[in-house]
Amino acid sequence: MAICNSNSHCTNEYFGVIRDLCESTPCRKPDRSQGESGLAFLFVSQQYADSFEEIVRVAYESLVLASEASEFENKEAASDFTLLSIVGGGVIGDGLESDNPSAPAVSLLTGILPNSAEVEVFMFGNDEQPPPPPSSPIWKEIGHQQQVPSYIIFADPFSKIQETLNGLDSSGNSRQEGSAVVAGGISCPLVFGNDAPPLPTVAINNKAYPPGTIVGIGLRGSVGLHVAVAQGCRPVGTTYEVTKANGNFIEELDGRPAVEVLREFTEGVNEQDKQTIQTYGIMVGLATPGGKDVDVGDYLIRQIIGFRSPAVMVGAEVTVGDLLKFHVRDPEAALQDMRNMVGRAKTERMFATNGGIPLAALQISCVARGRSLFGSPNVDVGCVKGLLLQDVDNDKYKFQKAPAIGGFYANGEIGPTGIAGVGITPKATHMHGFTTIACTIVDFIGDSSGAVDASMTSQLDDDAWG
Repeated sequence: MAICNSNSHCTNEYFGVIRDLCESTPCRKPDRSQGESGLAFLFVSQQYADSFEEIVRVAYESLVLASEASEFENKEAASDFTLLSIVGGGVIGDGLESDNPSAPAVSLLTGILPNSAEVEVFMFGNDEQPPPPPSSPIWKEIGHQQQVPSYIIFADPFSKIQETLNGLDSSGNSRQEGSAVVAGGISCPLVFGNDAPPLPTVAINNKAYPPGTIVGIGLRGSVGLHVAVAQGCRPVGTTYEVTKANGNFIEELDGRPAVEVLREFTEGVNEQDKQTIQTYGIMVGLATPGGKDVDVGDYLIRQIIGFRSPAVMVGAEVTVGDLLKFHVRDPEAALQDMRNMVGRAKTERMFATNGGIPLAALQISCVARGRSLFGSPNVDVGCVKGLLLQDVDNDKYKFQKAPAIGGFYANGEIGPTGIAGVGITPKATHMHGFTTIACTIVDFIGDSSGAVDASMTSQLDDDAWG
């Protein structure tokens, strides 16, 4: 993992710094004789958005040349390395969060995938190659007939995000919503003015795509994702059932007018919660039916955006039978929620049938988090470090240090609710706000059917990712 900060603009000298960044990453290069491949993620701060295309080109060329490809134009050699890039409102790397959008910074996470794993890239645009409907066979082709496919996606805010999520969510063998594990984030374009055309903010390999594009990778073979989503809230009070609804209007809760229930709730909370609500507002948490024992963190958090008495309007479609719990958000709640999700994720992985070995992690945090929320730096990344800390020593891996973390501050975060991943029941994917997503790339050493023989895979150690 490497992070580069500079006060200069993107001059030729700075592009030399980008090359040095790519060539000096601590991980070794893929051994093609062993069937290994390279995977990298480049995070560029908003300050360099106008040079994004050139930064991506220089970075990809440097990564491919550093992996000893004879020629950059050699497509066969270049195919051994995949680079996914995005413009963020800040970047994360080396255990640090550069959360100031005006601070020029670039972060790079690079690593090696074993010969038991493969990466496939894809993109969808608004006009060229738009996402097809969920029933299209294209999604199953992208999922490669895996039981639970894993995807990482970077989206421009003008792209067809929900349509893409609907398709990816149904790309597993079951073709049901939530049959895949999806994580990612929405870029932060640099706005120059009404007359200035929007600039590219996402890229695959050496190509930056126009506004309105979603880029992504699918992981298959022995490698997949564990995802933990911290929405920064804590629940308050009892759980209600939605008994009457229309679109995103909640008309009744437990058979009573929703406005009346909300008023009664706010009047009944303690003084501390009243102060929190006055300062930060009140949220609703929604969950699908299935009993009133939904885990903390598994509710989908949405804002209250209006009223039409007796209804409360929220930022999501609501269905009769949904469970609802009011939530509050403040720095203390956000930190506790992050710690809770890290603890749950570690426990889930520990007791999963095949918990796998973490290789690296992406941290995707809302631009409203960081110092502006917590008042001090590196709070979320410190928690994500705790998620990855472990010693691994087996026939395939010789790790003595925690896997590397890279990421960015997003204009919206993409992921499930709570915990999801291969070996853990998949969940539907949502767009979030005020959230941190910890997306761990995991080698499960064998697929869900046990078809991958660990003895036939290449050995990775501490210099495989960095």
